[in-house]
Amino acid sequence: MAADTSTTIPSEPTQAPEPADVYEGDDTDLESVFNDGDDYLDDVGADGEPDIARNYNRQRPLHSNQQKPAANTAASVDDQIAILSKHAAKIRLDNVKEGQDREKDKADRATSEQVLDQRTRMILYQMINRGVLSEIHGAISTGKEANVYGAVAYPDLNGPPVQRAVKVYKTAILSFKDRERYITGEHRFKSGAEKGNSRKMVKQWAEKEFRNLKRIHAAGISCPEPIQLKLHVLVMGFLGDRKGYAYPRLRDANIEDEDADQLWKQLYIQLLGIMRRMYQVCKLVHADLSEYNILYNDRKLYIIDVSQSVEHDHPRSLEFLRMDIKNTGDFFRRQGVDTLPDRTIFDFITSSEGPVEEPGLTEAIEKLYASRVSSTNDETAAAELEVDNEVFRNQYIPQTLEQVYDIEKDARAIGEGEGDKLVYRNLLADQVVSKPDAENASSEDESDEGAALDSDAETDDESKFSKGTPRGKRFEDKDEKKQRKQAVKEAKAEKRKEKMPKHIKKRLVATTSRKNK
Repeated sequence: MAADTSTTIPSEPTQAPEPADVYEGDDTDLESVFNDGDDYLDDVGADGEPDIARNYNRQRPLHSNQQKPAANTAASVDDQIAILSKHAAKIRLDNVKEGQDREKDKADRATSEQVLDQRTRMILYQMINRGVLSEIHGAISTGKEANVYGAVAYPDLNGPPVQRAVKVYKTAILSFKDRERYITGEHRFKSGAEKGNSRKMVKQWAEKEFRNLKRIHAAGISCPEPIQLKLHVLVMGFLGDRKGYAYPRLRDANIEDEDADQLWKQLYIQLLGIMRRMYQVCKLVHADLSEYNILYNDRKLYIIDVSQSVEHDHPRSLEFLRMDIKNTGDFFRRQGVDTLPDRTIFDFITSSEGPVEEPGLTEAIEKLYASRVSSTNDETAAAELEVDNEVFRNQYIPQTLEQVYDIEKDARAIGEGEGDKLVYRNLLADQVVSKPDAENASSEDESDEGAALDSDAETDDESKFSKGTPRGKRFEDKDEKKQRKQAVKEAKAEKRKEKMPKHIKKRLVATTSRKNK
């Protein structure tokens, strides 16, 4: 009798029942997990947008006329579960680093109940089976929207292990419920947020971060490299050392060197350059930039957690940008850094003119420092800076001409050469805000003094727009009409002189016809 070779999945801790509207189906519905169409590895280009050609070629077999027998879906899922279950021991969820021994503790599984349900484990088993990952260890960080776990991969069987990070988005406990304001209004997500189905919403959120990471990484900004996305599980490059220790957050960075003050200022300038590069090159606004979403190592900053990042033309992008400027500025001021005003930073980031590469970015920021008005009293300067920042943070900034409060007033300001004072000047075309040249200015001054234009100038200007004589015989003058008719008569008379008489023509026709008979 053949032995039973089926493999069962280790039992999981009992979870509390979830609301009926949380899931589209039960955890036992694993068909979407084994659907290769949900793989987000080959369908996105370097700019974070879908690759249409590869996506079409991948789906060509689906539209072929080949007749295949219907598959038993339930049996297929059971077989794949049985095959993948052999990798269950590789999801260890401990904090063992390279060179350490593992100590078993129930606390290592404390966070698994929030995200590692059966569907999630099946996705991880798939990635292990495909060689994307080899082992999954303990949590690196836990947040309101996802948990990040450390992992190890062996791309080369004979090579050293490669550390990777696995971000698993929470689907059961949705503590981050204001996702809609980051998605609604983006052309990449025209359908909006999936309010009724949390799994679809989380999947959409994971796709958003994968695209943003693709775009940021392609621009050369330091961030985790996106490797693969499957539903709500994202595999990224690991930001840390070879043993598996992650880089500290900027908030927890231990900077106690002799030149600590100078280093903090360099990091501040570096961050301003990253923000401008994200806006101008990646066309993105982070929307949650703070010392908690920036990693630090060896005088270098790394941007993480870009799932909420929005396009630069998002309806609330400028609001999010001002929030990022405020959060980062407050942190660096607490470190003793002499920061720039919020409005100056806003103009620097949104201006289409200027460098977007180093060392031009650092030089441009140094010029902003040099152009500031110096103050003898530090307390007075700090108070003025705080007032200016507070006014700018509460100032209304339109993003379209329809949102301009008093368009006639702003148009007059632009006409008078004061367009640089508008808070949204960087959103207008350059030729609109540019100041008039010296010649135009001098002519305007002369006109303001009351100098009247002479009649010749007026006639010249009118001649440019005057219409010519109307075309057609009915608009002719009587004399011209008479001359034209006379000329026609003379031309016909000259033609009649050379005309063959009618009787001669008849005779020639008659003789020709008789000869043909």
